[in-house]
This record gives sequence, structure tokens and C-alpha cells, in this order.
Amino acid sequence: MAVVGITGAVNAYQASIQRLADGAGGTAKAGSASAPGGDFSSMVKGFAEDAVKSGQQAENQTAAAAAGKADLNSVVMAVSEAELTLNTVVAVRDKVIEAYREILRMPI
Repeated sequence: MAVVGITGAVNAYQASIQRLADGAGGTAKAGSASAPGGDFSSMVKGFAEDAVKSGQQAENQTAAAAAGKADLNSVVMAVSEAELTLNTVVAVRDKVIEAYREILRMPI
């Protein structure tokens, strides 16, 4: 079960790295400080959409199991992936809030 969660996390991180690489389009040069304006917001939007999709898959699998149409292992895997995604989203949110508070504490 732990291996399934780790595999899901690795796949999620690989997908996010690929999305970042696709968003940059390979045109950003090393040492260039400017980036397109919508990259960060589109990245965050993509993460949020993935989190919602993972939750919906877990709900669909649970409903299918209640109707007797799904395997118990697939339900457990879907719920584990949704839990891992939620924990990742909460951790990122906490880091963003912490960074924002640090910026507010900076002297002007």
C-alpha cells in the first residue's frame, strides 16, 4: 500500500515537472530572469485541477464499489491517491502562506 502511494507521488511530481517544461516551451535561457506572466498561475491552476480530478476519481470508485461494480483494491488505491494529493496541496498552501508572512515581516 505504501508503494502505491509513493508511486502516485512520483507520478504526480513527474507530471508537474513535465508541465513546467511544456509551459516554458524550451525558450527560457539559463540566466534570464524574466518569465512569461501566466506560467505560475497556470501551474497553480493545473495543480488545483489535478487535485479535484483525483478526488472525483476516488468518489467515483467508492460509488462504484458501493454498487458492487468496482474492485476493493482499486477503491483503496484511488482513495490513497486522493489523500496523498490533498496532503501535498495542504503542504504547498502552508509554504505559500509562510512565504507571504515572511514578505510582510520585511522592513520597507
